[in-house]
Amino acid sequence: MSIRNRIASFAIILAGLFTLALHSSAAAQDKPHPIFETVKAKVKDDKKPFTMLVHIKVKDGMGAKAEAAFGPAIKATLKEKGCLRYELNRDTDSPTGYILYERWSSLPDLDAHLKTAHITKLLADLGDLLAGAPDVKVMFPAGE
Repeated sequence: MSIRNRIASFAIILAGLFTLALHSSAAAQDKPHPIFETVKAKVKDDKKPFTMLVHIKVKDGMGAKAEAAFGPAIKATLKEKGCLRYELNRDTDSPTGYILYERWSSLPDLDAHLKTAHITKLLADLGDLLAGAPDVKVMFPAGE
C-alpha cells in the first residue's frame, strides 16, 4: 500500500472516530440527568416551586477543595432563571458533611441548570472528592 493510500485510510478512520465521538456526546446530552430523573419522579406539577436538600459527604481532608469547587458554581447558579436559593452548608457535627440547599421555581429550571457549563464542571471536579453518592431529598411547602 502506498503512502498516499495509507494517509487516505488513516484520514477516513479518523473522520469516522470523530463522527462517532460527536454522536456519542450528543446522545449523552439528550439523556436526562440522574438528579433530574430523581426529582421529576417526586414532582407532581413541574411548574410549581420545590426545594431540594442534597446531602453530600466528602472524603477526609477534602472539605476545602470541595468548598472551593462550589464557589464559582454558586455564583453562576444564583444568576440563573428560576433559581430562588442555592447555598452550600457545612455540617457542624461532621467535618466531611455538607447540605446543598436548592430552591427552584420549576422543574424545567432545574433541568436547564443541570445542563450548564458551571454545573458540569462542578460535578466533574467533585468526582474524586466525594465519599459516596449524594442523597437528594425533594420537598414542598407544607399544605401543598
